[in-house]
Amino acid sequence: MPVPHSNPTSHRLLRWTLVCLFALTSFPFARAGGAEQPQRLRLEDYGFIPVSPEFLLNGSSMYTVHYVDDKHLLLTFVVKRLIRRLPNEPSDDMDRTVDAVLLELPSGKVLTRTSWHLHDHAQYLWSLGHGHFLLRIRDTLTTFAPLANLSTEQPFIQNPFLIAGERRIAAIIVSPDGDFLTVESVKPQPPPDKSATSFAPVKPGLIEREGVLVHFFRIHPSDNGGPVKHEFAGVVQTHRVGDVPASTAGYLAVVDQGRQHYAFDFHSYAGQKAELSPFDSSCPPAPIFVSHSEFIAFGCRNAKTMQHLGGFNMRGEEMWEQGLYGDYIAPHLSFAPAGGRFALSRIMLRTSAIPDQLISNDEISSQTVVVIQTNTGKQLLRADCSPVERAGQNFAFSPNGLSFAVIHADAIEIYNLPPLSNKDQAAVKLAETSAPPENNLPVHFGNQTADTASDSNLKPDIQSAADSAADSKAQSEPPSEAQSDTRSETSDTQPAITPTATPIQQSNSEAPATTLDAEQPEVRPSPSAARQTNTQSDSPADSQPGQHRSAPTLYNLPTDKDKAPTAPSKTTPQ
Repeated sequence: MPVPHSNPTSHRLLRWTLVCLFALTSFPFARAGGAEQPQRLRLEDYGFIPVSPEFLLNGSSMYTVHYVDDKHLLLTFVVKRLIRRLPNEPSDDMDRTVDAVLLELPSGKVLTRTSWHLHDHAQYLWSLGHGHFLLRIRDTLTTFAPLANLSTEQPFIQNPFLIAGERRIAAIIVSPDGDFLTVESVKPQPPPDKSATSFAPVKPGLIEREGVLVHFFRIHPSDNGGPVKHEFAGVVQTHRVGDVPASTAGYLAVVDQGRQHYAFDFHSYAGQKAELSPFDSSCPPAPIFVSHSEFIAFGCRNAKTMQHLGGFNMRGEEMWEQGLYGDYIAPHLSFAPAGGRFALSRIMLRTSAIPDQLISNDEISSQTVVVIQTNTGKQLLRADCSPVERAGQNFAFSPNGLSFAVIHADAIEIYNLPPLSNKDQAAVKLAETSAPPENNLPVHFGNQTADTASDSNLKPDIQSAADSAADSKAQSEPPSEAQSDTRSETSDTQPAITPTATPIQQSNSEAPATTLDAEQPEVRPSPSAARQTNTQSDSPADSQPGQHRSAPTLYNLPTDKDKAPTAPSKTTPQ
C-alpha cells in the first residue's frame, strides 16, 4: 500500500488549525481586542446557593451584582434561612431573606455583609451612583452607602427616602447618570377571589390599569455617604405602566412622518424643541437615553419585531445602526456614561415565542450580553450569563466603564475592557458638551403640565415607595408568573428596571422621607403609557406623509416657547 507523501507545510497548517480551534473553544466569551481570561470569584465562597431555574425564568429577582466604585462590588442573593413571621402579614406575601455582601477587588475579600427580609419576588435594589443604592421593602424606599459607612458600626444603615403610602409602586426608573428618578404607582388591587371561576381568566399582566401616577424626582447623591437628596419635579397621570424617555432637562418625542419614516424631537421643560435625526422603522421606535446627550432606539425592519438598533446624539446625528439577530425576550440595559459605553442583555430563544404562552426552560437558548461603545456602535465584549435570570441585574459596569462583571457558571467573572482610545475620549467630552443645559423646571409634557408640590403637600414622617417594572409581555412574548404581582407589570421586552419587613434600621439622618399619596396635588392627564407618536409637527414638511426629515447638522435649540411640545411615548421595545 503506498504511503502518502509527507508534506511539512501541510503538517504546520494542520497544527496551526488545531491550535486555533482549541483557542476558540477554550474561551466561552468572544471578546474584541484580545482573549484575556476573566477574573473569577466563586459564589459558593460567599454562601450562595443555586436557585431553581423556574424562579429565574418567571421573572423573580433572586440575586444581583453592582459596582460600588471601580474597586468594590455589592453582591446580593437569596439564602435559605428561617424567616420570622410578622403580625398582620398579608396573605399574598412571599417572604424570603436576601444577604448583601460588600466585596473588595481584585481579592474578593468580604468587607461587610447584612441581611434583608423581603416580602415579594420583584426587584429590590437599584444603583444611584456615587456608591449609593436604593432599597425597596414592600412599598418603601430607603438609601444606603455601604462603602462610605464602612468605618461605622452599621455600614448598611438606611436613610428614609420615599414611601407610596396607600398606593403600590408599579415601576421605578433611574436615569443612566443617576440624577433623575421616575416612580410609577397604582392603586392596590383587591386579592383575587379564588372561589370564582371563569372560562377565560384574564392575565393580570395584560390588564391596562387606569390611574397610573408618574412622579418625577431630581436626585443628588453625596460623595461622603450622607443621605441622598431629592427634589420633587412633577407628577402626571397615565393609563399604563411603562418607560418614559425623559431626563433632568427634557424628554424625547417620536414624530411619525408617514410611510415608515420617523424622527425624534427633544423638548426641554422650558418649552424649547430640537429636531433630531430621522429613523426608518416599520413599527413605532422606542428611544432610551444612555447618557445626558445620547440615546438608542429600538426599531423594526419589515416586521413588528424590534430587531434593529440605532445610536443617536443631541447634535442631530444618527451615529450607527445595527441588526439584532435571533428571537429574544427580556432585554435589559446597563450604562457607563463616563466611559461612553452601554451593555445590552437579551434572553435568546430557540424558537419564536407564542403570545399568551409561558416559556419553558427548553425554549431558552442563552442570556447574551454585549458591551457597545456608544459613539461607534463597536462591540467590545460578548458574554453569556448563567443561569439565565429574566429579571436581569446579573451583569454590571464599573463607574469608569473599564471593567465589566457578569454572573456565569456559579462565579462572578470580571473582565477588563479596552481603555478608551483618543477618539473615544474626544467623543465622551463632545457628548458632555452637547448635553442640554440642566434646569430645575417642572417636568412638562406638551400641553400637559406636571404639577409641582409644595413642601406642605409632602408628609414629613413617612417614606416613599418604589418598585420596578419587571417582566410582563410584549407583542411577541408570553407572560411570566411574576405578572401576578402588581409590582411586575411593565413590558419585559423593554430594558426593564424590575421591582424588599423587618423594621428599617434607625436612620443616621433626621431628614424626613416623602410620601406619594398624601395630599396629592391636582393631577392633569398625560398621554397613555402605550406607545404614542406625534403626527403633527410645527413644520409643514413634518405633517405631510412621505416628506421625511433630513438629519440636522447643528445642535441649536429653538427659542420659540409658544410652540407646545408633544408628549413622549412610553417605550416598550420588543
